[in-house]
Amino acid sequence: MKKVILFGATGQLGKEIAKELVKQGYELTVVVRNEQKAKTLSHITSKYIVADVCNKSTIENILDKQDIVVSALGKSVSPNDKSKLTFKQVDYEANKNILDEAIKKGVKKFVYISAFHSEKYLHLEYFKVHHDFSELLMKSGIDYSIVKPPAIFSAFIDLIEMAKKGQLVNIGQGDKKTNPIFEGDLAKITVDTINMQNSISEAGGKTIYTRKQLNEIIQNEINPRKKLRTIPIGLFKVSLPLIKLFSKNTFDKYAFFIAVMQHDTIAPQIGTMTFEEYVKMKKNS
Repeated sequence: MKKVILFGATGQLGKEIAKELVKQGYELTVVVRNEQKAKTLSHITSKYIVADVCNKSTIENILDKQDIVVSALGKSVSPNDKSKLTFKQVDYEANKNILDEAIKKGVKKFVYISAFHSEKYLHLEYFKVHHDFSELLMKSGIDYSIVKPPAIFSAFIDLIEMAKKGQLVNIGQGDKKTNPIFEGDLAKITVDTINMQNSISEAGGKTIYTRKQLNEIIQNEINPRKKLRTIPIGLFKVSLPLIKLFSKNTFDKYAFFIAVMQHDTIAPQIGTMTFEEYVKMKKNS
């Protein structure tokens, strides 16, 4: 039985990857920030290590006798995430700490969740750090698999909460298209890539939607009596310089949101669950 150590296991995608790894028969250890986080995964695995991956000294030797590293580690793009760490500190530097240790310990495989078309938006911090780490991984000499989704369904949970409160709005025309993927579908794709040598896999959901359609699906399911309003995207653009003065983290998030609102981001249609099914599931959960 091959041993896998998973980073980012307590996120929505990380939990699904953990379940899929166990399902496929891997011996799983998860890395968590504290004992409380470990408890949220106790129904999946009892093997865990408490470490701060942003502090290189705390992960020394934790990869001993591990065959495979899977990293779903990344800073949340949610506006509700108040952590002070930057995209660079989490998505690049922390993953680099893991990679350095993996090289030192002779780990055979490193699987990394990156971002679809990150190479096209290097002027944006969110995409740049994903691209830079992917490049580092490909040059490391370790057999790698890089998985690149356009977005996962759980990234829209904030919008579901906004719809409940009658606060959901369309930003701009909302005509740009994308195909986010259910994290359970992406987890299976991710684990399957363990057996692919030096691979890059782009993976989206089965259905392509406009940004406006995604909002309408949420609104009609969660709060159908409320009508969606539209806010011009220009209002967000002009506010960016001011936001940057007060918070680089908030600026990077809003710059990311504005960018994806203005471009089609359509990955190969691989997932099986539709966004409609996901929103219904979340409504009833």
